[in-house]
Amino acid sequence: MTTSMMNPAPASARAAAASPLFSLLDVEKVFPIDSGRRQLKALDGIRLELRPGESLALVGESGSGKSTLVRVMLGLEPASNGRVIVGTQDLASLDRAGRQKFAREVAYIYQDARGSLNPRMTVGALLAEPIRLHRLRESREVDGRVDELLAQVGLPEATRYRYPSELSGGQVRRVAVARALASEPRVIVADESVAGLDVSVQAQLLNLLRDLQRDTGLAMVFVTHDLGVAAYLCERVAVMYLGRIMELGPSQDILRAPRHPYTQGLLQAFPRFDAPLTVSLKGEIPSPANLPQGCRFQSRCQWVQEDCRQTDPVQRPLPGRQVACLHPLPVPESGILHAASPGAAPRGRRA
Repeated sequence: MTTSMMNPAPASARAAAASPLFSLLDVEKVFPIDSGRRQLKALDGIRLELRPGESLALVGESGSGKSTLVRVMLGLEPASNGRVIVGTQDLASLDRAGRQKFAREVAYIYQDARGSLNPRMTVGALLAEPIRLHRLRESREVDGRVDELLAQVGLPEATRYRYPSELSGGQVRRVAVARALASEPRVIVADESVAGLDVSVQAQLLNLLRDLQRDTGLAMVFVTHDLGVAAYLCERVAVMYLGRIMELGPSQDILRAPRHPYTQGLLQAFPRFDAPLTVSLKGEIPSPANLPQGCRFQSRCQWVQEDCRQTDPVQRPLPGRQVACLHPLPVPESGILHAASPGAAPRGRRA
């Protein structure tokens, strides 16, 4: 599958028409705490689809459930309730052959890229391992494929003889990307893959991931706390808070006119591409083990109303997106939602 770098619209159209690679149907993940006396609901009613060629960002503060959602999608954690459908099959019911196929088609780039690479193996051996494991090339072709992968991520051929400890942080991340590509996957899941790098190296890696995704037609799930990074890299954004997707839709539409107060708060607090979410928004964050009645964002929402304290909103469709809010922010005539002063009720509050 090939998509055009110059015009991503045809890819989006094909993705919309294709069957989903992943479908998450009211997925929940609960962890017992206090020796089983209480439960922590890390995921709550997640509804999500990922189609071929799509790029989706999971955005939110620490503790929002992003990494747990990824682990459930990858089958590293079983869902406590709901279903994770891969293609047409339930992930939990895959047999051994189905799981091997799933392991090849869905690649994971760890946040700790250096820690995910065996320090006793050269880069060449690290890249050759999945090729041989999945029998993707004849033995005589493996070295040539390794060189192709290195070139694809912008590393010289001589890198194949080096060990991870000899590489810079940016080079290690590129090797991790190449290793993910080695199994020729349909989906790449990247967890905070540019975190901890300086801005220039971040930009290089983001460009690399964006170009690879558009060139190869891969689907991508990218976990980040930075809305600017999400919008730059991905066509769609899912904004998460305390285990629930609060807003889901096209990246640029959400940046121009967020419909959920939490999304608006993230944009107001950290509006710049190079300003990661390092501090929390104002207001008290409820404990995920003791969520309040009603909306879980009510203690931090400047637009909270009385019914927000009684009814827990779930994802519901609005034009062009989904929002978990009883009173979504209005879309102004300009199409851009400007920052409002706290305490002032916006005109046309109800959608």
